[in-house]
Amino acid sequence: MSEKKKSAARLFDIRNIIAALLDIYGIILLIAGLAPGIATSGVGNHPHTPDPVDMSVGHSTDIWVGLIMLVIGILFTVWALARPHE
Repeated sequence: MSEKKKSAARLFDIRNIIAALLDIYGIILLIAGLAPGIATSGVGNHPHTPDPVDMSVGHSTDIWVGLIMLVIGILFTVWALARPHE
């Protein structure tokens, strides 16, 4: 297989695509968990409240899931680099 085909196969390896999606969604959830006022301001018929207790209710899940998704995405990237497509 030529070098051009190998680099194309490595670029479009499913592990890289999964890693990128997990990292993107993980970053979005992490931002939503760390800045709940930005993520929930004016959603639906729930008015924005400056009360930190109201703003942080239920958002620790976003932080944990975002971190887990980032870690899994990084593991997929390391796996793709350690064992490249043959």
